[in-house]
Amino acid sequence: MAVREKDPVSGTELTGHEWDGIKEMDTPVPWASRWALWISIAVSVLFWLLYPSFPAVTGYAKGLLGYSSRAEVTAAVAQAEARREQAFAPFASEDIEALAADPSLEARYSSAISKLYADNCAACHTEDLQGQTGFPNLADAHWLWSSTPEEIEYTIRYGINALHDDTRIAQMLAFGGDGMIEKPQVGQVTEFVLSLSGLDHNAEAAEAGSVVFEENCAACHGDDGRGGYENGAPDLGDGQWIYGSSREDIRRSVYYGRQGVMPAWEGRLSDAQIRMLTLYLLWNAEDAPS
Repeated sequence: MAVREKDPVSGTELTGHEWDGIKEMDTPVPWASRWALWISIAVSVLFWLLYPSFPAVTGYAKGLLGYSSRAEVTAAVAQAEARREQAFAPFASEDIEALAADPSLEARYSSAISKLYADNCAACHTEDLQGQTGFPNLADAHWLWSSTPEEIEYTIRYGINALHDDTRIAQMLAFGGDGMIEKPQVGQVTEFVLSLSGLDHNAEAAEAGSVVFEENCAACHGDDGRGGYENGAPDLGDGQWIYGSSREDIRRSVYYGRQGVMPAWEGRLSDAQIRMLTLYLLWNAEDAPS
């Protein structure tokens, strides 16, 4: 029988294993480590029995305690929703006119509603409500369907050119692209529209464009170009432009038309949230009721 090599310091036999000059002593696992291992196994078995663990054919082992993290989260969400409903109880009222006439709501809720606006509206209309190219300014005094609370609520709820059956419809026809007017007339009416806002324009072409405008555009924008609340046609003389006020921008609108889309928020936001956003726009608009 071969004699096993021993550690020269402790005299303990070596296993014969060596890694880069380091030799392993043949010593038993400490009792503390053994107990820790068996205790951890026992605790694991206990948790397997008490809490949800192994998958089964049609479900999973639910455990003797019947604990469910999903049920716990669901209950926590329900409690949070209940607290939210209580906190925003005034907006459960369907009378948006009465809510708009209550001056105390702005001071109490404006900051909280600003988060709702930031999450759902700021991507298009920007955080300060000033809008950007293709998306209207919501903080000025210019409205396509008037600034009454019920009209603003309607637009938020059903959208513009959206998929909802009750959506508002607003379309600028492609007068040039579809051949309704000739290319020279596109240029002439462009100059006339520039003149309505007092922008630099060719007076002679604008005069000819006024006739083109009367025959093709006045039905929606009015004889004076001031627009109309009933059809969402914008005021062409107020200096506020969704798609830009340069000669080329206006020409593109006349030639190719415009058909922006405002999504319908019904079904995405609750009725109370839609009313909150309606009031938030009123509170931040230049012509907000005082």
